[in-house]
Amino acid sequence: MSSTFGSFNTVRLGIYAAQKGLDVTGNNITNINTAGYTRQRLDQVSLISSVTDKYFNQNMTRVGQGVLTTGVSQLRDPGLDIAYRNASADVGAADAKLAGLEKLASILDEVGKGSLEQDDGVILSQLNDLRDLISQAITNGVGTYDSLIRTSASALATYFNSYADALSGKMEDYTQELDQQVTRVNDILTQIRDLNESIRNADLRGDPGLELRDNRNLLLDELSGYMKIDVKYSMEDVGAGTMVEKLTITLANDPPHNHTLVDGTYATKLQADHDDNFSISLDALKNADGEKQDPADPDSVKLLDNDLYGSLQSLRELLTEEGEFS
Repeated sequence: MSSTFGSFNTVRLGIYAAQKGLDVTGNNITNINTAGYTRQRLDQVSLISSVTDKYFNQNMTRVGQGVLTTGVSQLRDPGLDIAYRNASADVGAADAKLAGLEKLASILDEVGKGSLEQDDGVILSQLNDLRDLISQAITNGVGTYDSLIRTSASALATYFNSYADALSGKMEDYTQELDQQVTRVNDILTQIRDLNESIRNADLRGDPGLELRDNRNLLLDELSGYMKIDVKYSMEDVGAGTMVEKLTITLANDPPHNHTLVDGTYATKLQADHDDNFSISLDALKNADGEKQDPADPDSVKLLDNDLYGSLQSLRELLTEEGEFS
């Protein structure tokens, strides 16, 4: 009878595990187009009694008693995350620089804008005209060509002023774009800090918080386009032997400084100073209540020229005319 009822229990556990497996599979399928979703799997262990009673016969065969479901986990490769985020920083830097140079080229590129046979461009053609007039004036006398020289020089100055105004407008555009990116980065850092707090609370409740982790990974991927980051996961003891996950984000392009952007439930903010050659500074790490992680930390730390990498640094280079080899 015990063997019969044991078989019933094995079947019952198997049906329960199969049902949960179908639930996880259905969840994966329905989220196939969900941005940032990570495929999940059902974690299972074999159930076998380790208790030996005094009536146990060594000639009897001990068989497992079914399967237990221990939870749901994500199928995610940390190595791929690192490779993707490093590539994202490269793409972000290249895209921002290429877009900026294309906008500048649309103003300064003289190819195809001239009317001469050599098609030298508007400004070069005007310079050639002015040079020819000056040469003729020297040969034939200034008075005859005085009016023509003034008109040609005035036209050349008009071209230069037009280009200068266009470049000044582009600089204002880049300045606004830099401010917008700094604002977006600060928003991302704040959201990651808040998600860390939520995931921490979920860990304390025994909930894996998989959807919260998906949202955080999506933000980490976006952040990596603005700057090159190093993401580390560790376990933190919160007391009574309870361990929870802790996420730390540092700038990956500034050794040996290792400036920290997020440390668990603390995060920094970026500040762009237009009056100081568009320098970028990091505020002290603070929690959601505005309290410093370390009261002794300075209120802000100025980053060096090449500490950043990604679209933020490319924008700075366009504004300061100083590249990574300056």
